[in-house]
Amino acid sequence: MATPPDFSVGQVLTAAQMNAVGLWLIDEVALTTVTNNISNVFSSDFDAYKIVVSNLNNATSTTRQLNFRFRSGAGDDSTSNYWYGTILQYSSSAFNDSTSGQAQIILGFFGSGASGGGSITLDVINPNLAVASTVFGNCTAYQSNVSAYVNRTHSAGMNTTTQYTGFSIIGTTDNLSGTVRVYGYRK
Repeated sequence: MATPPDFSVGQVLTAAQMNAVGLWLIDEVALTTVTNNISNVFSSDFDAYKIVVSNLNNATSTTRQLNFRFRSGAGDDSTSNYWYGTILQYSSSAFNDSTSGQAQIILGFFGSGASGGGSITLDVINPNLAVASTVFGNCTAYQSNVSAYVNRTHSAGMNTTTQYTGFSIIGTTDNLSGTVRVYGYRK
């Protein structure tokens, strides 16, 4: 099994060493408001991206909806071209939901939990190409309305050929907190 590259300070790196890096950190953003715009992270440099949201919380313990929208130079795309399917599980309960013709992708519902924040991982495929974009991922967050952590698995996308350059993570009424890291997958 190959090991990850181990670089030291001041080391001159060869093209072969740099080409061995599989994920490239593009941006790191702190969530601080209700609507958090992450711009200029999708480009022709990569076809696929990993988005990792850690320590996710909102300002109150009230359960709130959390949404995702693609962005372009014109701002958020809130057209009714999003589709998604979700499987969620908590305690001994399991549900599924799917819909199309939406103005956003619902990532989940959450409220700040006493035992820590939630997390989201998303793989975004082809956001900057003139083809439909897809999103796959997982969200784990505390929901005060069910007094439990809820795990969600997502399959979603956007039925347009718009070349997006970013995305927004949108709360409902409370400011969000947490960290978003965007990585590009090596082609």
